[in-house]
Amino acid sequence: MNQYSEDYQDLKDFFSGEREVKKQGERYTPRLEGQKDPKAYQRYVDFGILFNALSRTRQGLKGAIMRKPIDIQFPESKKDILDDIMRNGASFNDLTRDICDAVLGFGRIGVLVDLDEQERPYCAEYDAMSILKAHKKGNDQTILLKEMIEQPDPDDPDKTEWIEQHRKLELVNGIHIVTLYQKEAKSDGEFLPIPSTPDAPNPRVPKYKGKSLNYIPFTFIGSSNNNPEPNRPPLLDLLCLMKGHWKLSVSHQYGLFYAALPTPVFCGFNFEDGQPIPLGPGATHHTTDPSAKAFFLMTGGAGCRELENGLDRLERQMAIVGARLLESQKVGIEAAETVRLRSSGDTATLADVAGNVEDGLTDVLKNIGFWLGIGEKDCMVSVNKDFVSSRLSAQDTAALLQAVQAGKISEETFIYNLIQGEILRPGKTIEEEQEDIDEDRAKAALNGGGLSGAFMA
Repeated sequence: MNQYSEDYQDLKDFFSGEREVKKQGERYTPRLEGQKDPKAYQRYVDFGILFNALSRTRQGLKGAIMRKPIDIQFPESKKDILDDIMRNGASFNDLTRDICDAVLGFGRIGVLVDLDEQERPYCAEYDAMSILKAHKKGNDQTILLKEMIEQPDPDDPDKTEWIEQHRKLELVNGIHIVTLYQKEAKSDGEFLPIPSTPDAPNPRVPKYKGKSLNYIPFTFIGSSNNNPEPNRPPLLDLLCLMKGHWKLSVSHQYGLFYAALPTPVFCGFNFEDGQPIPLGPGATHHTTDPSAKAFFLMTGGAGCRELENGLDRLERQMAIVGARLLESQKVGIEAAETVRLRSSGDTATLADVAGNVEDGLTDVLKNIGFWLGIGEKDCMVSVNKDFVSSRLSAQDTAALLQAVQAGKISEETFIYNLIQGEILRPGKTIEEEQEDIDEDRAKAALNGGGLSGAFMA
C-alpha cells in the first residue's frame, strides 16, 4: 500500500461513472441529518447527476498524445509479433493507449515482459492498484504484483472462478527469481507459495538460451518519472473538485425537486380522510367557511440558486485544473503562434507524461527484443509531443518548394517538413514517400511527361 491507495480507489470509481459513484453511498454522498430511513437516503442519492469532467479530461489528453501514430523502430522481420503482444491478442499500439490511460489517470503502471507456454514473449499490464510492493536495496530488488487468474471451480467442473494471485519478482545476487502465491483455505487469508511441480516449478528462474537473467524485465511508467516509487496522479486536484461538485449536485437536484414542485394546501374545507383530493380545471371544491383558503405552497428557491452558483464556480475551477478542453474557446480568428503560446503552459505537464510514456515503451520494446535476440539499439519508440496542430500554410509549403528547387535544401528535408507539417498522411516514412514520388515520375514519363498522366489508370 502507498500514500495514494485511497486516491486510486476514488479515481477508479469516478472513472467508472455515475452508477459506481452512487453505489458507493456515503463514501462520496454524505447522509443528511434526519435521513435515517435507507430508502429516503437512496432517493436523495439518486437525484445526483455526475458531471464527469475527469473522464473527459483524460480522454482529451490521451487524444492529444495519440494525435499522431507512434513511431516504432524494430526489425521488420520481427514486427509481426507486436500485432498481438498481449495475452488477450491486443497489439503494441493497444498497449500504448492503455499506458496513456493509466499514467494520465492514476500516475502509474507497470509492464512485465515474459515468455508464454510456446516460449513467445508477451506483455502483461499491472495497474497502480496491482503493484503491491516495489523495493530495492543495493543490487537486490523485490516487486510484488497482484493478478486475477481464471481456474476451474472445485465445486463445479463445468464452471470457472477468478481468484487473486500474487507474483513476486526478485533479483537476488544477480539472479532473477519468480515466485507465485495463492490463498489456502487453512491459511486464514495468508498467501502461501503454490506447490511446485516438475512441469511448473515454483519458484522458477527464467532463462534465455540456458542462462538466468541478471535483471527483472519489468518496466515502471509514471507521470513524473519512471522510478518504482508511485507518482502523484496528474488529475488528483481535478478529482478533489469533482468530489465536491458531486455533493453539491445531489443537494441541488434534490432541492430543485422540492422547491419547484408546489404542494396544494386547503384550509377550511371538509374532506373525507383517506380520500384523494382532485386537482385541475375540472375539479371543484365547496365550503361554507368564509375564511377558507386554497393555495399552493412553494419555496423561494434562494438556496437552490446558491447551490447553482457553487456548481458553476467548481466547473470553472475544473476547467482550469483539468484542461482547456472544458473551457469555451475564444470566438474569432487567432494566429497559429498565438494559439501555440496560449497553450504552452497547458502542454508542459502533458509533454512530461508523453516523454515518460515514450521512455517506458522503449524499455518494454527492448525487453521484448531481449527474448528474441534483438539488440537494444534496434528497439526504440517515439511518441507524439506536438499537441497543437501545426499544419503548414500554403505560403510555407511554397517557400519550401522554392528552397528545394533552388538546391538550398534536399528533397529528403522537404518531405520531412511536409510530414511534420501534416501535409502528408500520418505514419508515412520519408522512404515510402520518395518511392511513391519516383513511381509517379515513371508513370508520367510513360504518359508523355505530363504529371496528370501519373494519376491515370
